[in-house]
Amino acid sequence: MKLVIDANPIISALLGGTALKAILSPKIKELAVTEKIMGEIRKYIPFIAEKVKKPAYWIDLHLSLLPLTIYPQKFYVERIEEAKLPIGKRDPKDIDILALGLKLGYPIWTNDKDFEEIDVKIYATARLLKVLEII
Repeated sequence: MKLVIDANPIISALLGGTALKAILSPKIKELAVTEKIMGEIRKYIPFIAEKVKKPAYWIDLHLSLLPLTIYPQKFYVERIEEAKLPIGKRDPKDIDILALGLKLGYPIWTNDKDFEEIDVKIYATARLLKVLEII
């Protein structure tokens, strides 16, 4: 299984949530993420560190060890206009993740409700854990 992953499952994994089990599943062959999402996650490192009572460098190290394939915007730039139509008005920050999903043809792993009425396959963490037979 190959997926585009949003920020919320990654942050959950760094907080010790069940998303980590899916991220580390051998059934996942690729987890694609945008550079923008990685930047967004890095802004939360101090908050995550405080929550898990670990130093920020520890969280940053664990983030760098997650099996993520990071894609620059230039890789999916031709799909941005197409991604703006269904999600741009709801949450402009989600345009890049949708554009990457469209470019790669992968489902999107997110718990963001803004993706619910878009014509792409979406996995919330709970559903993905069931599909991967983790729970």
